[in-house]
Amino acid sequence: MVDVITTAKIDLKAGETLDGLGYYMTYGQCENSDVVAAQNLLPMGLAEGCTLKRNVAKDQVLTYDDVELPKNQLVHRLRAEQDAHFGMVRVPALT
Repeated sequence: MVDVITTAKIDLKAGETLDGLGYYMTYGQCENSDVVAAQNLLPMGLAEGCTLKRNVAKDQVLTYDDVELPKNQLVHRLRAEQDAHFGMVRVPALT
């Protein structure tokens, strides 16, 4: 099982809001799901709209610790349900 994780396409600055798939700030890479969970990596499909808490260098993968998730997003709640269903331990969904 794999996830597509978020990787910085350019040097990113704290306070910036991540753009969407196929834009300028990030790209995706495949990683084994157990590594994603163990390292708290940010799935690419959840990155859009996240605000950076700190600077992230080009080609560095992003973690949940690097971002503030947008409030009340259905996609984040659904991902938390999926993770719970498959026994993955991750950051809890926002309510």
